[in-house]
Amino acid sequence: MSTGLIVDDELVYEKWISAENALKDILYMYYTCVDYRTLYSDMGTEDGKFDPFYFIDCAEAQTGYETDFDLLHQGSAIKIACRIIECWEQGGYEGFESNRLKIEKELVASGRMDHLPELKKYIFDSLHSYSLAIEGSGAIYSKYVEGFFVKLIQ
Repeated sequence: MSTGLIVDDELVYEKWISAENALKDILYMYYTCVDYRTLYSDMGTEDGKFDPFYFIDCAEAQTGYETDFDLLHQGSAIKIACRIIECWEQGGYEGFESNRLKIEKELVASGRMDHLPELKKYIFDSLHSYSLAIEGSGAIYSKYVEGFFVKLIQ
């Protein structure tokens, strides 16, 4: 057996574990949002350790296998949205022209969220206005967080 094959198998396994852990983190984050009935803005450990910027547009090359890409993509966007609200409420975010949330702004501008147009617009609006973040959060919560669980039982 070739050493390259073993390394490839280990890499695929590591990607798989990373994606599985991200899915678990997203489910617990969604559970927390349901518990509060909103996009939760005071995450401690409730949003997990997964990197939403890695999983926002991941494909099989990043996960090592076919998985629930909708949950990974949407859950990543929800984590980013919760962080933006948290920054408005607790972190002294002063709006789009400030230096804060630079990675989030770059993500929206990059086109990497084009496959999630509603979430992209919500995040864009949230980066510009706290009132738009709050006004839109109910619909986003209902569609993506509650909607995920509704789909599970249908």
